Amino acid sequence: MDTQHETHITHQKYPHQQHEMTTKTMLISTIVAITIGGPLLAIMGFIFLATMTLFVVASPLLIIFSPLIAGAVFVLGAALFGFAMAGLMAISGLAALGWVLKTVRGEQVGLSLQSGMGKLLDYGENVKESVKDTGKEWASNLKETVQNSTDDKSDKTASRA
Repeated sequence: MDTQHETHITHQKYPHQQHEMTTKTMLISTIVAITIGGPLLAIMGFIFLATMTLFVVASPLLIIFSPLIAGAVFVLGAALFGFAMAGLMAISGLAALGWVLKTVRGEQVGLSLQSGMGKLLDYGENVKESVKDTGKEWASNLKETVQNSTDDKSDKTASRA
């Protein structure tokens, strides 16, 4: 009977496989698994305990220093945003400079040096005239506002007397 107990245990799910396992092989594999898995489980428990201990110690410190940490994060974020904007402005400035140089050199289709300079000068003249017209409009509006306010004051003083 004992020999029948130690007979080969075959896998009934996969009859086409030739893999057989004895109870001795099962016992050895179980001992090896416990030998390897036991220390790994102990290390995992120790790491979990250390993590929870550090969390319990660090939580009050995080609460106490949160205003300082938030301020530092804000300053760091603002500095990173500033550097990013400076980089974007540098890239756009170089692109604009390249475009102007291409325009002045006449590398764009149908533009020569004189026509490029002429277009730039015409645009400058248009801007100059636009600024003059806007200034005249503002000056006339300002004069009307001043006259209306002085007329209102003289009417009020006349009605009080």
